[in-house]
Amino acid sequence: MNDLKNNFIEFAINEQILRFGDFVLKSGRNSPYYFNTGLCCSGSKLRCLADFYANYIQQSELNFDFIFGPAYKGITLASSISLQLNNLFSVDKPFSSNRKEEKKHGDSGSLIGSPLSGEGLIVDDVISSGSSIEESINIIKKNNAKPISVLVALDRMELGKKRRAAFELESDNNISVHSIINIEDVVVYLKKMKAVMTIFSVWKNILINSKGNHKIKLIPTVRVTS
Repeated sequence: MNDLKNNFIEFAINEQILRFGDFVLKSGRNSPYYFNTGLCCSGSKLRCLADFYANYIQQSELNFDFIFGPAYKGITLASSISLQLNNLFSVDKPFSSNRKEEKKHGDSGSLIGSPLSGEGLIVDDVISSGSSIEESINIIKKNNAKPISVLVALDRMELGKKRRAAFELESDNNISVHSIINIEDVVVYLKKMKAVMTIFSVWKNILINSKGNHKIKLIPTVRVTS
C-alpha cells in the first residue's frame, strides 16, 4: 500500500471520518463501518482532505476541464479541491455543483458555480451502489458536457445492479472511476494494526455486499485467548 493510501486511512480514522461500529446506511444495509467526509467541518480538516484529492489527481495524471461535486457534500469538495489544485500545483480548474431545487430568480438555474463545458471530473466521498454518481453523470450530460472521470475518497466495493458498482459505472458510461482508498486497503491497514475483530467484521461485510468481487484471500477465523 502506497504512502498516500496509508496516510489517508490514518487521517480518516484520526479525524473520525472513518468509524467502526454498527451502522445502518442510507441504502438500508447494515455496516460495521461508516465513512463521512462531512465531518471535515473546519478549515484545517477540509484543507487536509482536499490535499489528498489534489495529490491523487496529480499522481494519477487525471485530465479534465472542470470539477463537479453533487449537492450537498460535493459542493464543499469541489470548491476545496479546486483551491488546493491551484495552491499545490498551480492548476486552475473551474468547479460547479447542482442545486437540489432549481432557483427561479436572480442567479437562476439548476447549477451553482461555473457553467459546464468540456469534460468533467465528478468528485464525491464514497461509492456504494453507484446511484448517486449516476445522478451526477446525468446532470452533466443534460447540460451538454461530458463526464469523463469519477474520484471518490472511499470505494466500498459493493454491488451495483449485477456487478461491483465501480465497474458498472465504468462500462455503462465509458468513464474511469478512481478512489483514494477502497475497503480492501482499510482491511490491509487494520491487519497491520492487528485490529483482529474489526477486520473480521469489515471483511464479513465485504463478502456480503460485494458478492465475491474481491482480491484479498479470506481472513481465517481468529481465536481470542485473552
